[in-house]
Amino acid sequence: MGKILKKHIGTAVFIICVAIFIMVIPANTTAYSITVMNAAIMYYIAALGLSLMQGMGGLMSFAVVSFMGVGAFTTAQLSKNFGVPTVVSVMAGVVMAAITSLGLGMILLRLRGSFFVFGTIALSQIINNIFLNYKPLTGGPDGTSAIPKLDLGPLSPHNLFDWFYILMAVSIVVGIIVENIRRTHLGRALASVRDNEIAAMSLGVNVFFTKLMAFTIAGALAGLSGALLAHHNSFISYSLFSPLLSINYLMMIMLGGVNSTVGTFVGALLVTMLPEWLRPMKQYLMLINGFGVILLMIFMPMGLAGLFSSVVARLKKIFVKEAISDDGSDAVTAE
Repeated sequence: MGKILKKHIGTAVFIICVAIFIMVIPANTTAYSITVMNAAIMYYIAALGLSLMQGMGGLMSFAVVSFMGVGAFTTAQLSKNFGVPTVVSVMAGVVMAAITSLGLGMILLRLRGSFFVFGTIALSQIINNIFLNYKPLTGGPDGTSAIPKLDLGPLSPHNLFDWFYILMAVSIVVGIIVENIRRTHLGRALASVRDNEIAAMSLGVNVFFTKLMAFTIAGALAGLSGALLAHHNSFISYSLFSPLLSINYLMMIMLGGVNSTVGTFVGALLVTMLPEWLRPMKQYLMLINGFGVILLMIFMPMGLAGLFSSVVARLKKIFVKEAISDDGSDAVTAE
């Protein structure tokens, strides 16, 4: 009984925290703040793909924003200009982002280490330039406006608070999927590739295919994030998918914990809300971010999730020592 309780106590605590978050936030938040919160949740979905790639596979990518743009502009065009139902257009955006990431991944993943990283930087710049200049698809510098609202029948969002509940539901489902992937054969294969590619190959792991699957899944999640962003805002432009914004997604997983699903959520909230909290110091924001990243790498290299784990481990050691000492004193007394 004790083992079962210990095994599921983390899940129970997580469920309780999510329930409190969902009940408290809408009741104590203004319309503007809930808009920022909704954005953080959508960014979290994209950051989860990056967490899967970097946390499990050791692949740092700057192309997340590019696949977000593919998903966003795909659903915008289909729903606005071709009358496709919004749910179908969102799914099409996810599929298009996945196909795009699959095709480009087959090229980029031939590169290794820093060459792969620079390849994704170049890719994000190329795709953003396409978003800026190819007006039939994106509207060019003016972007795409009047994007239809998401139609879910009786569950369709009518205001920003409705969007909050829908986005939370989607993010929880995606989070559960990603957490399960970490425990599957693909997750274990990714971890082995991250630790030692040669050893992974000797154990029969197809290194290239494993990396490609992670890259494709990350692209699909980014596409879902972008598609939801398009219908939430009813407007998108190339500036929302600037290569410079890729740094924000890296900061989300670094702050929360590169291999933590829950930590990534906390990181997404903090990175998105920080500019709002520091609005009076806007001119110093980049400076603060820079120092923050340096301090994070020095004192919390595994992010908030790593800090939490280390604190829990220390508390367990303290309680175990106390339990042992209590047992010893009782034994002495009994004698």
